[in-house]
Amino acid sequence: MTRVRLRATVLTLATLTLALSACDSKVGGTPQAAGTPSSSAPTTAPSAATGDNPFAGMNPCTVIDQVMAGEGFPAATPGTVDSARSCASNKPGDANVGVALQDNAGYDQNIPDPSKASTGHVGKRNAIIEREGIGAVGQCTISIEVKPNSRALVSVSGNGTTQEACDRVTAIAIKVEKLLPAG
Repeated sequence: MTRVRLRATVLTLATLTLALSACDSKVGGTPQAAGTPSSSAPTTAPSAATGDNPFAGMNPCTVIDQVMAGEGFPAATPGTVDSARSCASNKPGDANVGVALQDNAGYDQNIPDPSKASTGHVGKRNAIIEREGIGAVGQCTISIEVKPNSRALVSVSGNGTTQEACDRVTAIAIKVEKLLPAG
């Protein structure tokens, strides 16, 4: 049941996302983030959360709102499948950006098509980027490791190319990573 719920969350985030981002090596490769974008969001990561859930006290909608500040995106709203742990913001004609903070899944779990995924890092954290993870052109997701069994998913989808979606999700993931608790 957890696998179905996690896949549904990824599918929801991917469906909600419209975007621009980059990566072109397969799992086992080492894609690197495309430059560090400027951000008005805080650059200091919060201290580690207590207990088993490193995201205790964090809100994925607040994370999206912080990293997308100044880009004209409306306030993020909870996801339809996992509303307690996922949010998205859709800017019509631009992109849909989604974030899920999952305390029960490793960053390398539930990869729908490993042939479209590449390993790498966001900051010093392990990460996997998935191109068209749900088979949709113009969609890309990055899964960032927070602890061995927790991850932050950042997803972007849009009317552009998959490469544009992967370039954009990479830039957004860099901002999100700075807000995540220590692993």
